[in-house]
Amino acid sequence: MTCPVEALEQADGPVEITVWHSYVALAKRTLESLADQYNSSQDQVKVTVESQGVGPQELHRKIEQAAPDRSLPALVVPDDTKTRWIADSGLFLPAEACFEADPAAEKIREDFLPIVPASYTIDDQLWPAAFTTYTALIYLNREHFQAAGLDPDDPPETIDEMIIAARAIKAANVPGVDRPMVFKAQAFLLEWWLSGAGQELVNEDNGRSGTWATESKFDNPVTRNILTTLQEAKTEGLLDVTPGAEANADHLLAMAGRQSSFVVDSSAAASTVAGVIEGTVAAEDLKADLGVELPPGLQLDLDIGVGPYPGVEEAGRGQVGGQVWYMTNTVPDEQQAAAWDFMKFLNSIDSQVQWGVDGSTAPVSKAAAEDPRLQEAWTSSLGGRWQKVAYEVLAGINTDFPGPVIGPYDQVRQAIKKCMDQVLLDDEPVDEAVKEADATITAALESYNEDVEASG
Repeated sequence: MTCPVEALEQADGPVEITVWHSYVALAKRTLESLADQYNSSQDQVKVTVESQGVGPQELHRKIEQAAPDRSLPALVVPDDTKTRWIADSGLFLPAEACFEADPAAEKIREDFLPIVPASYTIDDQLWPAAFTTYTALIYLNREHFQAAGLDPDDPPETIDEMIIAARAIKAANVPGVDRPMVFKAQAFLLEWWLSGAGQELVNEDNGRSGTWATESKFDNPVTRNILTTLQEAKTEGLLDVTPGAEANADHLLAMAGRQSSFVVDSSAAASTVAGVIEGTVAAEDLKADLGVELPPGLQLDLDIGVGPYPGVEEAGRGQVGGQVWYMTNTVPDEQQAAAWDFMKFLNSIDSQVQWGVDGSTAPVSKAAAEDPRLQEAWTSSLGGRWQKVAYEVLAGINTDFPGPVIGPYDQVRQAIKKCMDQVLLDDEPVDEAVKEADATITAALESYNEDVEASG
């Protein structure tokens, strides 16, 4: 597949392109600002950004609905789970083709954090052209840790250490705290624990062998041990579990109300949450951006610290998460060329710095991470300090094990979520829930592969 990078110069008048996204909060406002800057900087391309919901699932449905009649815009920005489907659909232009057709842009790819292209490359083809990246962090109430004789500057590095910390806080009878750890049962957290431990989720080298994954490997000792540990922690009164629905913010409210002492979650909202604590983001903005409504009169004078995502054996492992930019081949050549030009703008150092300073994301550019503007932001605010930790985690993820590539990723995550709900919310036996999820994942893989072969 070739990338028509020269078609923009041959276009008659400005080329208009549309972006479908599901960004919220600071990231949404940053994207809108960058699009305005790009439009003002030249007269060949006009970019229009269109929100298609407040979560990846809404956007995924929109993309899949538009796929049969090829009515996709020039650019779509789903989350990190769609790469295999993108590659199999025949509707997208791989970034690899554009880098090959535009040698001057190769320096952009050379500047990417190594884990980024490693995560989104299939059969030596890099599919997305730009990235906004997140990881997971542990957020902890420093006062609670200190009251229990724990060092908040040395946060737990493993699941077992989280349990030990929770026991210490519970034994210290910290006022208002019933269950020290609050856990939102999100599928990606369990999946990232598996990746961090080097445990495949599916066969065929986690879907990266050059052929499709055909069966689940979810039923394994690592999965069972994680779920058993969490279930036992709940039974012991150390862990409060909340549902993994996108709109559920009970885990954040438990932290805000000092009812729990620590939580693991994405770094995506770190700057927004930090802004509420520091008073630079109003409570009404938190509700509008994240759907989190603080109880009346709640004062967020909290001393919150962060650390790398605790793992099975060590902290700071797992996968890359976030939104990923794909160019479609369903639009005319001049629009494909315009999309590539905008991608180069988003990958510029200035744009990457703005994503990091204003957008609550970790840059994918090593040069941007060294830029004085971002270095200043990483030291001058609470949110900035948290984002620096997120960047350091991403920079250290093992590129030899970047996580799975799965076609029916949505169905797989639904199966994992159901398993977590059964074990952690409904207190059902671990073995039965894991076996059921394993069978469901294998069936989803088989169905997906049959559909792709039939359409191919």
